[in-house]
Amino acid sequence: MDSEKEEAYLFDITKEVKQFYESPVIFLLKKDYSEVIFETMCKMKTAIRDGAKNRIIDMIVDFHLHWLQSVNELEIFRNKLTTYDLKKEDIYDAINYTIDSLSFRLKKYLNYMETHKVGISSDGQANINSDLEIVEEMHKEVTDVLLEKLKKYRNYSIEEHFSKILNEVDDLFVYLDKIHDGLSILLSKYLNMNVPHLSGDLTKTLQQIIDEIQSSNKPTCQKFIQELKTKGKEISSMIRGTAARNLEISKVVEKINVLEERIKRLQQEQGSAALMALVHKKEYLEKRLDSLENLKITIKQMHEMTDVELEDVDEEDLCICEDFFQLRIFNHNLPAEERDHLITELCSLWDLAVFGERSRKSIISILSAADMREEYADELGTFFIDGHSRKIYKFADDDVLYQPNELNELVPLSDDADHVYFYDECGRYFIDPQTRQRIYKAHATASEYMMDSTGVLLKIKEERDGIVYYYDNYGRYYVDQYGKHIYRDVDAVSEYENDGLGNLVRIRSHLDIFQPCPDDANVSDDFKYLKRTVGPALRESIADCILRQPADPINFLSSRLLKYRENLELKEKRAREQEALNVEREIRIAEERAAAERAAMEAALLAQGGSETSYDSNLFKYQHEDGAPSASAAASSK
Repeated sequence: MDSEKEEAYLFDITKEVKQFYESPVIFLLKKDYSEVIFETMCKMKTAIRDGAKNRIIDMIVDFHLHWLQSVNELEIFRNKLTTYDLKKEDIYDAINYTIDSLSFRLKKYLNYMETHKVGISSDGQANINSDLEIVEEMHKEVTDVLLEKLKKYRNYSIEEHFSKILNEVDDLFVYLDKIHDGLSILLSKYLNMNVPHLSGDLTKTLQQIIDEIQSSNKPTCQKFIQELKTKGKEISSMIRGTAARNLEISKVVEKINVLEERIKRLQQEQGSAALMALVHKKEYLEKRLDSLENLKITIKQMHEMTDVELEDVDEEDLCICEDFFQLRIFNHNLPAEERDHLITELCSLWDLAVFGERSRKSIISILSAADMREEYADELGTFFIDGHSRKIYKFADDDVLYQPNELNELVPLSDDADHVYFYDECGRYFIDPQTRQRIYKAHATASEYMMDSTGVLLKIKEERDGIVYYYDNYGRYYVDQYGKHIYRDVDAVSEYENDGLGNLVRIRSHLDIFQPCPDDANVSDDFKYLKRTVGPALRESIADCILRQPADPINFLSSRLLKYRENLELKEKRAREQEALNVEREIRIAEERAAAERAAMEAALLAQGGSETSYDSNLFKYQHEDGAPSASAAASSK
């Protein structure tokens, strides 16, 4: 792969990532199906560049098996929905998982593009930056849609809840087909040396299977055709689909409009670098918009591209509206045995494209999709695909299970009760369930690492002398019995604590261990006074002076004491402000409560036919006429 193709490959990755966002699906089984697609695209670039044909065919077979397994899992989930007690909390968790997965994948995508765009032309880098902005806008849009779904699901009734979930399952099926179609079409552009019309041959594989189903007398095939008719679908709908680009188009149009406004404001600065950059970005986006519009075709044109006849549909009844119709490669609606047949034929075609001939060692025969522990074979041995989409190898007379490591060597499976382990080019890792980040850990007692945005592995956790240490921006720390973060350097005894203002204060040193302070009962009142008043300030300031050992310790100590006083005053000021806010809040709450009580009383009086004033006057009249003697009567009685 030359530099020009490598640059084109980066843009093709971006096109596929954009396709991920066109359908805001929910990962109901808490599996990010697009992660395998993205990982395959990234690793395939290196394999194609290195000419590693065995690695290429292995990755191709893997993502075909991934599609097969994912469809089976979703079918089982959909069939169990009628009897499965699916709680609302499960859906909430699935939506939150989907949002987290999208964010994690966006971060990986941005890191990958930032790393690999370095070697391309300046115009290419500018165009990639434009695409990155569009992808980020699409990500924000889809995240908002998912949050809105979460809000709606909280208000759905049980019946609405069930029907909506069925629709989500159907959308997820279509999503699986589309992203695997997209990856196949992408790879066919770079692996077509031995099969010039590879993308067309891939789509014809599905067409041939549909033709065989039409002419077959098998009960399963006849039942399948009857089910299609019951749903009001034609058999030809199995070979075509839409790859909607509506979200991308809307974001590109919005970005073009924004750029036009910015260009107008800079018109008086003709020839400026900023103006030229904006014009270049606008031209690139306009070309992308034109290319998207050119992808639109009609169903009639689609029909002319295939040999599959439409049933009971006249030529004039064909839809003439344009959309992003395309011929399909994967279709989840196929019967199970036909899905096996499809994957076997596709893998054979890919094998021919990669090796130029049928390669006996790389062809994998897929006999059944009903049991995903079906065994396959490659150059490493016999394996099956487990529930985490990993290749698990086993050998005769050996109860140990194996998986390939970063060097493609078989090592014993090392899963434990807490983690499921995978391997990539950096080593063994597990997925953190909270952050969805890869946590690298070479073995059971090894330190843990996480990759930063520049591709460097940073230590985040280790265990030494029975103590678990963590790492953050301040350094290495452990958590004590009170839940505090206690910082301690490697092979050091001194310990520090964060004072809440971003400063690490020493709380334990060698002197604390070997020369403990005397008991207060044996010291004078002067000592107690100093300890109570200036002891904390002196202790922290002197400890900091010892730690830093400045050239002018007296000046340093005085400055540190002044800093301590400033921090103390700042704390007191914040405490006073917080107290004032609390008092003000309590007064406001009391006033609101009193106003609410008055309003409630007035409403009650109005409901009884009088106001508070009439109520007081009536009460006074009643007391003086009925209950209490008048003044004249009291005088006469005397």
